[in-house]
Amino acid sequence: MRIFFIIGTVFLSFITFLSAIEKKETAAVHDFNVTPALTKLNISPWWLSERMENELVQSGKYTMITRARIARVLKEQNISSGPELKPQELGKISGAQYIVTGQADYSGGRINIVVNIIDVTVKAGEIKRSFDISVFSPEQEVASRLPELLEKLAKKLSMTPGEFLEQGLEMMKAGDYERAVQCFQELGREADMQKIASLTKMVSQKQLEKEAAAVTVSGETPGEMLDYGLNLMYNGDLNKAALVFYRLQKSKMGQEIGNLMRAAKHGAKKKEEVITTLIDSARKKFENAIVSRDEKERQKDPTLLCDEAVTELQAFLGNPKVHLSDDEKRRITDLIGEIESFRKKLFAGPSKDRAWAIPGLKMEFIPVAAGSFTSSGEGAKEDRVEHEYTVKITKPFWIGKYEVSVGEFLYYLKSNSGLNRNERFEINRDIDFESPNCPINASYQIKKGFLPDMPMSCISWRGAKKFCEWLSASEKKEGRLPLNYEYRLPTEAEWESGCRAGTKTAFSFGDTTQGLENYAWYRNNTSGHQEKCGTKQPNKWGIYDMHGNLWEWCYDWYSDTFVVADSEDPRGPDSSTDNLKVLRGGSFTSEPVDLQCGSRYCFDFKTSKKNIGFRAVCAPEL
Repeated sequence: MRIFFIIGTVFLSFITFLSAIEKKETAAVHDFNVTPALTKLNISPWWLSERMENELVQSGKYTMITRARIARVLKEQNISSGPELKPQELGKISGAQYIVTGQADYSGGRINIVVNIIDVTVKAGEIKRSFDISVFSPEQEVASRLPELLEKLAKKLSMTPGEFLEQGLEMMKAGDYERAVQCFQELGREADMQKIASLTKMVSQKQLEKEAAAVTVSGETPGEMLDYGLNLMYNGDLNKAALVFYRLQKSKMGQEIGNLMRAAKHGAKKKEEVITTLIDSARKKFENAIVSRDEKERQKDPTLLCDEAVTELQAFLGNPKVHLSDDEKRRITDLIGEIESFRKKLFAGPSKDRAWAIPGLKMEFIPVAAGSFTSSGEGAKEDRVEHEYTVKITKPFWIGKYEVSVGEFLYYLKSNSGLNRNERFEINRDIDFESPNCPINASYQIKKGFLPDMPMSCISWRGAKKFCEWLSASEKKEGRLPLNYEYRLPTEAEWESGCRAGTKTAFSFGDTTQGLENYAWYRNNTSGHQEKCGTKQPNKWGIYDMHGNLWEWCYDWYSDTFVVADSEDPRGPDSSTDNLKVLRGGSFTSEPVDLQCGSRYCFDFKTSKKNIGFRAVCAPEL
């Protein structure tokens, strides 16, 4: 008897299980459409479809007609599978009520998936539900991200109307109005809201309020009550369904649902207005940055405008009180990417006719166009006229707006902190740390009485050259060095071109020393040491201290004359028996005559002095 009882119990359980299955809607997954971009990553339509089927099985919402079973039927009937097989045909073959279709793509660094569930019992095939998802992903992570995305989509496909209601209410509490609206819209598609309203109205008409209050309801939450009522309605028990819907409507939460749904739509609209205003503001700054880049006289630094725009956008993205949909995030991040791309181009190195500042170091350079100037030596006007020659520079270059400062030189020294002892010695031997006039000590600290924005002195020609070589290597590594250009010391011709700034006079401002104190630090107006860079007036091209403050090393070996005839890109001799390199510009110890545009001096390239510094150029390789 006990055996018969066990068999009977098992049989009844099996019958109950079959009944539950019969109540479930049947579904099958069609082959996904996959773009070539995903195919190249070894993502096949079959693999995606299999994953989606597995996720739908896990959800328990549908009775799944497995792809393995469908494949056997198709093989028996000699029918090829694939996207060309229409969902209605697949529904007939498989016996499924619903066919799940999907499209997957990878483009622009984003995974994009769309899934549809189609009711094939309707002649034309009605899309019952459609969901999509789009996320950023590096190419190497696409395969690992797909299962997670398919799981999310399968959950959406399997949600009941009540679950959409519950999720919408949760989204409202979190302030995510867009997703709340989406849930409520999905609820409207899933449930016949007009029929629910008419059933609810029937309770009032028939005065069944007491019966509604007494009705036993399966579930306590609004979503559970809604699903319970819908099941009653679908099974034909309209009277009880009406009582459940009426009770839900009259409950405290039920009364709030309508208000929340309206508030969700209003909140979504309001947030869209905020996002639009934010993006418009950031884009306006971005557009101003583009205009500012192209202006010769900039009203505002374009990099600052870009920084302001990006800061606004990132602050909004990072606000924990603001919930953004993937599309909203994409709108903002796309604009950030556009601005950042433009900003990088600003730092792409010197460009024709544009001033340039090296990021980090912030060394500024002034553009000098290819062209000619008149060189006339030094001395009185009548003496200069006798030695006037035309010097042509065939390629544009950029000259330092200021002499290289103590702070900039320290930046260089400290950036080389990883060098070994011998390499450190090679750098240090070109700096006279022991001199009381040297602005820094051997520990790379600024001495008392000196400032970071004073010009660097007590540096040999060789030490100045090493600074320029380091600068070239750094900027080349960053991709900011123009092709066939380098940072180096200026040739005499480049230096004089920058000093004259298009003039033929003894000084860049005129032929006499009248007003010299406005442009130069020299013997008559200093206290025996260099002054801060850029405290006097610049020449017409905006270059400071070309007259005075410190003598400046030039690239050339010294000869008694600069040029003796009209010349093109002149350079000094190949060597000097006395190891002499050219100096230009005069210094704080100089008489006015030494500050003239054509004045020249020289010194041993291995030694240094308190009144010698240097200026860098970005110019054609030599």
